[in-house]
Amino acid sequence: MLPRSPACCRAVKRQLLQPSDSIWVSDEVLRHVFQRFVNSRTGKRYGSFVPGPLESRRRLGKRRMAHLTESIPTSAQNAGSLWDFFGEADNMQWQWEAPKVRKATGSSAAPLPAWVLDWDTSPIVLPGLAIEEETGKQSEETISVEEDIFGFGRKLLAATADEMLEICDGFNQRFKQSLRLGLVSEATIYSALNTVSWDIRLAFKESDSENNYRLLSFYQAFWDGLATSKVLQPVDLDPKIMNRLLFCLGDLPICMAVQNLFQVIVRAASVTQLGGMDRGVGHVVQAWARTWLHEHPPGNPGLLLAEAERTLSQSSTKLTPLQKSLPSGQNDDLLDFSSIRNAFEEIKEMLDRSLEIIVAAEKVIIPLKASIETLSRILAYLPRDLLYQLLDSCTLHVIEFHNSVEDPVIEFWYGWLSLVAKIPQLPDKMFANIVKRMERCTGAPKHLFLGDVVLSRWISQGYVGKGNLTRNTFELSSLDSGPYDLGSVLFAIDKNREKMFCRTKDLFKLLKDLGRYKDVYGVLARMKDLGLKLPRDLIGPTIEMMSRCDLRLAYRIHNLFYSGLIYGKGLQPHQNPNFILSMVNDRECATPRIWRVMGIPCYNLLPPSKRTRFSGRRLSPATIELVTKVAIAFAHTKARSQRVAFRNVIQCLHHLRRHNAPITPELTRAISHAGFTRKILDGRWISKELLNWVLRLIEVAEGTEIAVTIDRAVSYWNDRLEEEQQTKALAKAREMNVLRLGPID
Repeated sequence: MLPRSPACCRAVKRQLLQPSDSIWVSDEVLRHVFQRFVNSRTGKRYGSFVPGPLESRRRLGKRRMAHLTESIPTSAQNAGSLWDFFGEADNMQWQWEAPKVRKATGSSAAPLPAWVLDWDTSPIVLPGLAIEEETGKQSEETISVEEDIFGFGRKLLAATADEMLEICDGFNQRFKQSLRLGLVSEATIYSALNTVSWDIRLAFKESDSENNYRLLSFYQAFWDGLATSKVLQPVDLDPKIMNRLLFCLGDLPICMAVQNLFQVIVRAASVTQLGGMDRGVGHVVQAWARTWLHEHPPGNPGLLLAEAERTLSQSSTKLTPLQKSLPSGQNDDLLDFSSIRNAFEEIKEMLDRSLEIIVAAEKVIIPLKASIETLSRILAYLPRDLLYQLLDSCTLHVIEFHNSVEDPVIEFWYGWLSLVAKIPQLPDKMFANIVKRMERCTGAPKHLFLGDVVLSRWISQGYVGKGNLTRNTFELSSLDSGPYDLGSVLFAIDKNREKMFCRTKDLFKLLKDLGRYKDVYGVLARMKDLGLKLPRDLIGPTIEMMSRCDLRLAYRIHNLFYSGLIYGKGLQPHQNPNFILSMVNDRECATPRIWRVMGIPCYNLLPPSKRTRFSGRRLSPATIELVTKVAIAFAHTKARSQRVAFRNVIQCLHHLRRHNAPITPELTRAISHAGFTRKILDGRWISKELLNWVLRLIEVAEGTEIAVTIDRAVSYWNDRLEEEQQTKALAKAREMNVLRLGPID
């Protein structure tokens, strides 16, 4: 049912102006006025939002009152007179009439001269061309986007080589304009990606370069139309469309234009879209990584090197007067330290700037590094979960591809490892896992490039502030030893006053996770050759860590840094209990070596005068606990015989008694186990002297009751062993008596 005409309302009639003459109004003005009427207050809803029949009736009444009382805002074209075209406006009858063209009258003719009116300003066009232009304009106006997409392939196949280029350019412009105006649906967009790509490949199949160029032009026009659209933004697209676009990009050669378009797409997508674009992103990354198999031609860094040379010359020019202003022997009061500091800072900025220019020139000379850095920046935009999943799947692809090639390319292996190292905020565990998997590749260098990879990771994680300067120092120091020297990395970090101790701990932890324990010893030996000083709190944990994996290397590291002097400033044994206990349980480790590492003299080798002398130095509780643990380890180890084990347990006892340390029950239990239990298990006799000596210790440490119990157990064992020996001796004597004759009763 049609609504009431606004012209029927009295309030509206009072607002309408009645002109003396009628005017002609075009359809565009009518449409504009109608839109203003729809958007006016009369079209809004009034009332609350509480449901119910009474509320509905109240809303209806309010709408009617507003409809009768409110006026319509008049337009600038004096649209109030438009209602005269609807005939007699009353409450019952009205009818809309279409606007009619005004007939030309003499009064409406413009007062212009006749020669002006007869002057034809239209250009001269041949009849044939005019017909073609009219039909072309008509076809462009009437053809739809879908028809243009599906007719694109037919036009290409029917056109010549020159016409094909014009057809592609024209289609790209029309499609981009349609996307910009929001005239293309998502289903049509997805269909266009498949259809147009197939048509271009089919039309330009004879020329790969032209084919790739036309495809890239279409994808670029497609994205430009989406990016500039005010109706359908890229974030509003279905992830399936974005994923398909990335698959299409991955099929092209990864040139600079493809890299830039891929970066723009990833940055424009939302987190939800990126979650559905995982396969497309992985496809592009894998294709990008395969470009490292081929050698890229170096660029021309002439301009960059010239700029770096100019910057260095300027810094040298400023450095000369600075050196002259600091003569030796001049009074410090006469020096202007503020100006010197400002000049120094200015020269430092120039040197840093020249170094950045040199790094940029290096990327031009070595395109592989620039490609790796660009891809790492793009992957940094991905969500963490998607990034970890992508790295895992792409690492598997790289390993499979590397193993399938007969002659593996080292740059391909190094490129992927460097890419993983340059990704910021990557967990250490995942980085170590990827490096370990990459080392299993066929023909992979186990030592080459590791120093460069580790340094790249520290720079990307923000652990090294002066990244370019540190890398420059590392490359200079690695000219003799090679890029795999990890000690040179720490040397470069120390030279630039970075946190070398922290980075050394990180390096040793990484080598431990990789299972490369020999490299730990190699790094420490290299650091000692380079004159790098390490604190004891760093060497001690390193030895403790190595003792769990390779005791021989741990002992070599100990000998590398500690003299092992008795009571000297060597290794603090209580901080390396696992190292000491591992030596106890090692059959090939001599016991004097253990005591030398602990800084304890062998008391059985000392003369009696020194052996019984008490020491004025008191042992710390940690040292007492460690000596007790060593005694327990000697008592229970299977790597030592009972005699050797008992002797070393007594060595622990002598050391504690000499320093007036208390004898704990744990120590007496270790003595009884090494002296009694192991002899009983071996079926050997326990002497009375040993029993009485140990019982006195047990009575002091554990009490008389425990000592009595042990005395009874040992006595019972000796009696039983004596009975068994007598029984065996009697049986043996009877076997030797051939006649089986006993004594005469």
